[in-house]
Amino acid sequence: MRRSLAPALAVCLTALLTACGTTTDNDSTPADSGSASASASTAADPVAAIRQGLGRSLEKTAKMDVTIKAGEQTITMRSAIEPATGAMTLDMKTPDPVSMVVTADALYVKQDEPDRKPWVKLDRKRLRPDGPLAQGLDVRSQAGILGGVESAQSVGDGRYTGVADAEKAVAAASTEGERKTLRNAFKVLKNKSVPFQATLDPEGRLTLLTYTFDTAAGAIENEMKMHSFGEPVRINPPKASDTEAASAEMYRFF
Repeated sequence: MRRSLAPALAVCLTALLTACGTTTDNDSTPADSGSASASASTAADPVAAIRQGLGRSLEKTAKMDVTIKAGEQTITMRSAIEPATGAMTLDMKTPDPVSMVVTADALYVKQDEPDRKPWVKLDRKRLRPDGPLAQGLDVRSQAGILGGVESAQSVGDGRYTGVADAEKAVAAASTEGERKTLRNAFKVLKNKSVPFQATLDPEGRLTLLTYTFDTAAGAIENEMKMHSFGEPVRINPPKASDTEAASAEMYRFF
């Protein structure tokens, strides 16, 4: 496996943790799949609706596209998610390409070395529970920037503008490991308040989230799109003959 693959995976999952998430806010109204209930909830409490938007998006299968731009560097991620089983696929460019297939008990990472098998397999039970890889595999449990939403206003056609608080986003994380990841990610922020724009569909599902981190090194632009809700997704592990077990060194990294 190329030497840069493990760090690239860490960047990938940290980016997902930072870019999106749900909240454990007890004041939020539980998600309702009915469009009428969703519309009423949105009108009554835009903040709760935005916070719940990702959870609604993941009630069934979905696809997620994430783009992060910092100066001349761009990270792109394309993922298909099956929330009922925890399975997902993910293709990322950092700019180096990384491809993953996640099943209920294993994580497969594509390799690019001609003298090795095409995929390396990691046992999910052996991943560090507080590590970025284990945390990032459950999109629904993440508490990224959405966990810190403190204001939201409708601007029409399902679109909203608002402000998220980085400190509140950290506090909303469901585990100490996630809080640590977010603290480290948000250390670069010049201001704890992060303006955002979001779009919800008539069912209250989050379809677009954009925001910019203001840092001393420059702006970091973030965009997440959710789509293809409920459509069939094909998530199959690679053939056993094409896989090899991960090394002890890789488990130590994660």
